[in-house]
Amino acid sequence: MYTTTSTVVVGPDGACLVVDPAVTAREVDGLAATIRARGWTPVAVWSTHAHWDHLLDGPALAHLPRWSADVPATDRETLAAERDADPELARNGGPPAPIAAPAIAFPQRSAGVLDWPGPPVQVLVHAGHARPHTALVLPDSGVLVAGDMLSDVEIPLLDLSADDPVEDYLRALALLEATDAELVVPGHGHVGGDLGRRLAADRAYLSALVAGVDIADDRHTAPWTAAAHAAHQAAVGP
Repeated sequence: MYTTTSTVVVGPDGACLVVDPAVTAREVDGLAATIRARGWTPVAVWSTHAHWDHLLDGPALAHLPRWSADVPATDRETLAAERDADPELARNGGPPAPIAAPAIAFPQRSAGVLDWPGPPVQVLVHAGHARPHTALVLPDSGVLVAGDMLSDVEIPLLDLSADDPVEDYLRALALLEATDAELVVPGHGHVGGDLGRRLAADRAYLSALVAGVDIADDRHTAPWTAAAHAAHQAAVGP
């Protein structure tokens, strides 16, 4: 659903970090089965941000700690109601994955560096798309796990409850650009080695949005992105 990409960061001994398992129960169970089949041992689940589709769980993952940059302020019942009201999930027809237990602040080896038995992971915290939102940088492999940013299928999805959602998003893009990642893994979309192109596309979209002009961007033609684009225009446009 939503061209969702779940990420598994794996260490040399098979210890792994499961990032944003989603979206349906079948998808999450399939992810857990693949991890088990490969002999990996999950030590925690990471949520890049506190939107319902990034706070999902399954029987094989429920015993693990859930790490995040911040404890979600929204209770599980509200998140479940948001999940159940999602039109794409309703059209999918399969049972949704359950909402996970509340996240806890991630353990840090040093400032912004995850303390866990796998490869080095740098945690970047910003306010683009959600407050807070995180990205994970794997410096040894040049990988950026971007959460709901830098998608090739979705426009920049703004947090319209923020005072200046466009500026928040632009600052987040600058933070991600500074990683100089060789491979980008978006939460929704496809993995790619085109960080510069994705940054340019997002900045062009935001510039056109603020200016109130149309832009040739196929990413806002899907039903949910078209609705988000209309909401952006109403809230941000001149």
